[in-house]
Amino acid sequence: MVLGGSLSVLRHRPFRLFLLARLVSMSGSSMAPVALAFAVLGFDSHPSSLAIVLASNTMPQLVMLLVGGVVADRFSRGHLIVFGNLASALAQASVALLVTCGNATTSRIAVLAAVAGSASALMQPSMNSLLPQLVAPTQLQEANALLRLPANVIRIVAPAFGGALVALVGPQWALGLDAASFVIAALLCSRLRISGAVKSGASVISDFRNGWGEFIQRFWLWSYVLSGTVVVALWLGGYQLLGPVVVHDLGMGPEGWGSVQGSFAAGLVIGGVISLKWKPSRIMVACVCANLPLALPLVALAAGAPLVWLCASAVLAGIGLDIAIVCWNTTIQEQLPAALLGRVSSFSSIGELMAVPLGYLVVAATATHVGSASVLSASAVVMTLATLVLLAAPNVWAVRRMPAEQPAPLGVDA
Repeated sequence: MVLGGSLSVLRHRPFRLFLLARLVSMSGSSMAPVALAFAVLGFDSHPSSLAIVLASNTMPQLVMLLVGGVVADRFSRGHLIVFGNLASALAQASVALLVTCGNATTSRIAVLAAVAGSASALMQPSMNSLLPQLVAPTQLQEANALLRLPANVIRIVAPAFGGALVALVGPQWALGLDAASFVIAALLCSRLRISGAVKSGASVISDFRNGWGEFIQRFWLWSYVLSGTVVVALWLGGYQLLGPVVVHDLGMGPEGWGSVQGSFAAGLVIGGVISLKWKPSRIMVACVCANLPLALPLVALAAGAPLVWLCASAVLAGIGLDIAIVCWNTTIQEQLPAALLGRVSSFSSIGELMAVPLGYLVVAATATHVGSASVLSASAVVMTLATLVLLAAPNVWAVRRMPAEQPAPLGVDA
């Protein structure tokens, strides 16, 4: 069997529980955006109201990611994940109740969206840094790939199911299912026997400073995050913002853009399958190179390529992105001490998020004046240069996969 060795990580009961919890919560979360949008539009049809709700969910994350990174390295990551899931469940259940009772307002939903966003950001560093406590070091890449592979399939199926559910019985039921999924995930994670605090004794400020000091001492680490700040902002501005506009102008309609999005999701799944077996020795070089195909859909859009070429470029971009994410998560989990993983994960996530709002605004404003094709072409060039420049750094080439002979994880109690 081709994947037999790659699936051996499933023999670890703690990993199976964690994987199941992730899949359950993601099933609900993938339906939530559709349900939340129609819930808000049900009592206020102004686009600004939905924008306020979405902004309220996103903005607290920039602060809470930093908090989550510090506490993930001070307290039990398992307990933090349980708390975050329960807080998210409470927020979503409250939204569902307000919608059901007819008491929903933009301000009330925005407050609850902020709570949900904060809870998600608080537990995200713990989620990203828990694997070394669940599986052997030699199984980290397989574990990262298996966490993403079925999750990418869910991202394809769940939104469509959520839309159908909203149409049939209303958004409150989809939001209620999301809340239930968080409760189930919390119950599953509560069964993880994770040993206590990874680090304690120092002050929170001292922990943050020490984590930042360790972060900036590693060139391969901060340079990749800095490059990602540019690449992610331009990618989202070009693909997510201008992509539908260009496809519409080309006369392909929503069906065409749906095909492109589906192709991208299929690429993510293929990338996950490849990551189960392919283990490059120079893992950071592979990580950097895997980001290069992200520019291809932007080039295809700028050229006004036929739908088949747009879909093909989206598949390649999805393959590359998933490989890059798996390699990146595996690298930081292998190369960094467990006591740093929470803070490093939060720095990485913030690096990706902080330029996204500016990227949307700059791309939209520039496209208005010079045209979408010019902006897409320029974005593709800048993304490629921001990625290729990393290959000129010896430190990036020096990062290699850890040797196969590694001890078992120390964070799981028998």
